[in-house]
Amino acid sequence: MEVVIFDMDGVIIDSHSIAIRLLREAANSYGCNLSDEEIQSWGSLSSRQFWTKVKEDFQLPHELNELIQSYNVDREIDLYREIELIPGVRDFLVALRERGIKTALATSASRKRMNAVLDIFNIGKYFDQCVCDDEVEASKPDPEIFLLAASKLQVDPTRCVVIEDSRNGLLAAKSAGMKCVAFKGLAHVQEKMDGADIVLTDFNDREILHTMR
Repeated sequence: MEVVIFDMDGVIIDSHSIAIRLLREAANSYGCNLSDEEIQSWGSLSSRQFWTKVKEDFQLPHELNELIQSYNVDREIDLYREIELIPGVRDFLVALRERGIKTALATSASRKRMNAVLDIFNIGKYFDQCVCDDEVEASKPDPEIFLLAASKLQVDPTRCVVIEDSRNGLLAAKSAGMKCVAFKGLAHVQEKMDGADIVLTDFNDREILHTMR
């Protein structure tokens, strides 16, 4: 293992409940009448994927870009100031760097949201590369974002390990030829992670570093 690639939402920060609430409010402003539970049942989707599904399911006449722009990303970013990093993840990142292992962030978030997280939590220094949904044509489960991260680090994909909390992320990692660690440390995130190479429930568990080799 030469590189560990981290997803952001649900792995670095517990942002799911914030995003689901704001997505519900935005979608329901178009008369969709969605619940938090229904949105959560759709799994982890990029902004493009979420609004494409809403547009198709509710036959909205609006342009996709208009729907995407209706989401109040600035409000979401403000709410990040009320939460903390997922327990143990900062020390885990430090431990990887101390062992000479490169790290990358590969998120389905926009560049604006990704950069805000890096800044608010002061974690940019722990990543050798950061890539986001704005840089790829296809979102997870397409492997493009993970392959881009590996390319930027000039590392063969087979030497990379991805830490993900979503089914789409796991499928993307495996399609990229990478190993996948399923992070199951959040009780309210119940995605099917069958096929993961390792299951991680606590970033304070340092034994995982030996297992990931």
